[in-house]
Amino acid sequence: MEHRSYMIRPGPAPRVFQTLLVVLLLTFAPVAAEGGPEATELHVISSHSHDEGAFTQGLEMHDGLLYESTGLYGSSSLREVDPSSGEVLRQTRLDQSLFGEGITVVGDTIVMLTWREEIALVFDIETLEVIANHTYSGEGWGLCYDGNHLVMSNGTSDLTFRNPSNFSVEATLPVTNQGIEVDLLNELECVGQTVYANVWGSDSIIAIDKTTGEVESTIDASVLTENESDGYNDVLNGIAYFPERDAFLITGKNWTSMHLVSFENSQTPSDDNISEPLPLSILKGISSVLLIAALVIILSSLRLLSAIVRFFVLMIARRQTEQPPAPSEEKQEGGEAR
Repeated sequence: MEHRSYMIRPGPAPRVFQTLLVVLLLTFAPVAAEGGPEATELHVISSHSHDEGAFTQGLEMHDGLLYESTGLYGSSSLREVDPSSGEVLRQTRLDQSLFGEGITVVGDTIVMLTWREEIALVFDIETLEVIANHTYSGEGWGLCYDGNHLVMSNGTSDLTFRNPSNFSVEATLPVTNQGIEVDLLNELECVGQTVYANVWGSDSIIAIDKTTGEVESTIDASVLTENESDGYNDVLNGIAYFPERDAFLITGKNWTSMHLVSFENSQTPSDDNISEPLPLSILKGISSVLLIAALVIILSSLRLLSAIVRFFVLMIARRQTEQPPAPSEEKQEGGEAR
């Protein structure tokens, strides 16, 4: 583009609107780009007793029965529990050298992680006896089975996808929330394309897209912790999907209760609410774009108006300089004398 010194420059008013336009763009642009995970509400359906001596590490529903793993050296176990009463129906205790962690059901077996021993134990689901084991590197925290892979957490932001037959690593997926990695992933539950995870030390459960690793929604479970101990280790931990009810059983370490809950998107209007007309909904969605477009039009109009005003000012000034000076009275009198 050719730059010329005589090009008309915008006056003060357009500059003010230019500044305002930039501010509005910076204000509205992040809103359109953020999106962010949805907030999901937790609704308590019923509450049930839970053994407060259970340092819960894993929770799994299978064929109407609840399986639970507990931790701590010397107290770790695998249990079969009545989900309605919380009664422990049978259990197998681990060796004192093992610290039990997350569990999941694979076929007719239950696979259990250990914390720092780098051993995954395989139990027969009928007898609760150890029939095999696998080795792995690093810590073991949470575990679930998506029908094809074992999905494992280790306290970091990574989910590791393992072969259920030999426990070999087939993929690793970092979990992120708007580009920021989410650490301390603990107990896991696989449901369809989603992996639900307790975040250790918090009252939050996150729903993760197992293909992208992005957090789809967050569930605030603080309402469940209100009547439980506030001890350092007595944290929310244990989530089991109950397919017959399309709900989840949730508890924590050394909690006195476990709760059957449902997750519901808080942004989804209920049937009792009157839905907005579609045109109004669309207008609300593009209101910021319309505002910016209106300012662009105003800015363009003011620039054009400023250019026109300056043009007329220059024309008037030029005509004034081109007119010959009027003869003075003295010259007029002299001319009459001659």
